[in-house]
Amino acid sequence: MADINVTLSNTPVINVQMLGSGPPGPPGPAGGSTVIYEAGENLSAGRVVIIDGLAAWYFQNTDSTHLGRAFGITTTSAITGNNVTIQVIGLVTDAAFGFTADKTVWVGADGEIFDTQPVTGTLIQKAGVAYENKKLLIDFSISVKKN
Repeated sequence: MADINVTLSNTPVINVQMLGSGPPGPPGPAGGSTVIYEAGENLSAGRVVIIDGLAAWYFQNTDSTHLGRAFGITTTSAITGNNVTIQVIGLVTDAAFGFTADKTVWVGADGEIFDTQPVTGTLIQKAGVAYENKKLLIDFSISVKKN
């Protein structure tokens, strides 16, 4: 416990006694690593999405307007109009991930993630780097439009 003295311009000093903090909350992902948006369409977990009109939509490697707009990877599924949780940084885990560790992973149609670069589509979008135990490290640093 500590006393804090606060002086507000030409007013008397107020003494406040700090009583300590409350109990810790439940553990969760690293601060700021997940966000919640409304699903603009039915979404599955483990897919890359963009945000458009304040709703989440699958990243489409065939839509040139999605260039540079990969936002995050869904960690939950959702039907249209319901909330979906999206991880935007760090290691993301999904039971369906079966990538070879240490390989670059790429985004295909409907936000699906592959450990080989898709040959179809107009965009090349990096999703990250595969990690062990059905995890990948998110990295959207490469987004290229094919000629």
